[in-house]
Amino acid sequence: MVAAVACGPAHQDAGKPSTGPSSGTAAPPPGPARTSTSPRASADARAGAACGTGHLRWKLTRLAAPSAKEPTALLSATNTGTTPCAFDGYPYVEVFLGKGPAVEAKPKTTTPVRLLLNHGRTVEVPLFYPAAPLRDGYCAIPVDEDPRITVQPPHPARTDYGTLVQMSDTRGRQVRATVCDTIHMGSPRLRPTG
Repeated sequence: MVAAVACGPAHQDAGKPSTGPSSGTAAPPPGPARTSTSPRASADARAGAACGTGHLRWKLTRLAAPSAKEPTALLSATNTGTTPCAFDGYPYVEVFLGKGPAVEAKPKTTTPVRLLLNHGRTVEVPLFYPAAPLRDGYCAIPVDEDPRITVQPPHPARTDYGTLVQMSDTRGRQVRATVCDTIHMGSPRLRPTG
């Protein structure tokens, strides 16, 4: 079981019910979407259908971040489907306690992202957040609670409600997720092959 805590003044509305995955939609990224280094990859991504939860195997890994400039965790999604799919934007990530407090991850930048995920390829999204309570001890989600973490692909179909993920360390052991203050997502990127 994953336990996560969200702390900080930025989450003063955390007790309000979330409209996250139940809405089944996500706001489209502004402007043209291009993050691939090659024109061919961008053209291929435009041709692919959107990645859905059924195409993806999600993983959330806590990293040993030595400084605030390094990601605290890495969210990854591998295309387990038989055909390529387009990862168009940022995933929806929410840490929540039932109908109680919730914290949603927000992109660090508004730069559009569109990547092609061939079968077996993985996209990685770095997550930045403090992994310890703030100086004043404020936590929107109490430390002793066991919240859930749900993820949903960008621009999901109406019937795609995402999936729950559990956090593990870099050796694959389940660990307690402590999330204090805002979670910021770095730009999604393809994991290098090889």
